[in-house]
Amino acid sequence: MDARTLAFLKKAREHAMFVKGKPGGARLTAKIADLSHMSLKGFDLQSAVLTKSDFSDALLEEVNFSQADLFGANLSRASLTGSRFRRADLRGANFYKAYLRGADFTGADLRPGQVVTIKTPAGAEEVVKNRASLKDAQVEGTCFADADLSHADLSLSAVTQSDFSGANLYAANLSCADLREANFAGAKLKKAVLSGVSLDRCCLRGADLRDAVLRNVDLSRAELDDANLEGAVYRRSGEIPPEIAVALREHALWISSGGAQGERADLSGQDLSMLDLSACDFNGAILRDVKLNGADLTHAYFAFADLRGASLRSARMDLAILCGANMEGVNFQAASACGADLGDVELFGQDGAATGRRWSAKLSGASFRNADLRGARLQGAALSGADFKGANLASADLRSCDLGEIDLSESGAQGVLRGDPAARNGENMPLLVV
Repeated sequence: MDARTLAFLKKAREHAMFVKGKPGGARLTAKIADLSHMSLKGFDLQSAVLTKSDFSDALLEEVNFSQADLFGANLSRASLTGSRFRRADLRGANFYKAYLRGADFTGADLRPGQVVTIKTPAGAEEVVKNRASLKDAQVEGTCFADADLSHADLSLSAVTQSDFSGANLYAANLSCADLREANFAGAKLKKAVLSGVSLDRCCLRGADLRDAVLRNVDLSRAELDDANLEGAVYRRSGEIPPEIAVALREHALWISSGGAQGERADLSGQDLSMLDLSACDFNGAILRDVKLNGADLTHAYFAFADLRGASLRSARMDLAILCGANMEGVNFQAASACGADLGDVELFGQDGAATGRRWSAKLSGASFRNADLRGARLQGAALSGADFKGANLASADLRSCDLGEIDLSESGAQGVLRGDPAARNGENMPLLVV
């Protein structure tokens, strides 16, 4: 046993005496301590101060961390079966790929934790808050009742049969998580991302899902009594062909894992006309020459997708997102794209920081004849050779577009927003304006 382990075990024994109120006891304080790979099975560390300590790859089964200060702690890949974190401070803690079967997080605080202040490209200071992460963790049968998981990252995690009743998951990321038989009764999931999740026999009774994003999700398998889905993005009806549903599931996994899992969707040349693909996620998909004529694409997501040569005649694509997509030569004739986003998109680095650069949507040679583009955003799009004859562009946003060769004389352009492309230099526009 090395000196590091011996020193910690001495402090742990003194802490156990402190917890029991015995003489000679002292609260354990081990800030920024290296406890990686250590075996602490069964230890009582309740109320210990372990701020930003490293428990990566440690054996921590049945450890009592209740009310402990684990702010910013690293518990990645740790084995935590049956451990207790009741009312613990876990702000910004990292449980990436941790094994948490049967753990208890009742009332725990897993909100983001402030880490550093950085400079933005514009020179302003920005506080970066590191969100608590349970990404790709094994969390089966775990209790999160009344825990605060706002903004937490639970993407790719397996939380089957876990209890999130009454938990706060505001703006949390649960994309591609396995939520089968999990209990979210009364949970607060406003603005949460649940794209690609498995919801078989999942209880969402009375859950607050306002403005949540549930792309590529079959809600028919979940219990939704009294759930509030106001403003949520989800597919309301219609069957998707099994092979397309599988491709979308694999694609969602590809996106959530950064390409490490799943497979990028390539539906080039396929005929998907008249299908209900509303709220489906085609972000970055390859869709060259695909036929989507008459399809329901309401709220669908095509950012950075390759749609060159595709046909979307008479498609319903209101509020769809196609920012940054390659749509050269696409046929949008008679399509309804009210409030859709076909504009440019801000680029971010791997650290999530803005780069100050933008990626234009490519619409060269596209046909919008007789299309309904009221309130659509085409800001910064490349429109060379695009045809808007008979299109309704009322209140559309064409700022930062080069309209020199574009004929809008036979389109309804009342209230169109226009501007000099040069005027946008140095602007810091938001990612999406729908």
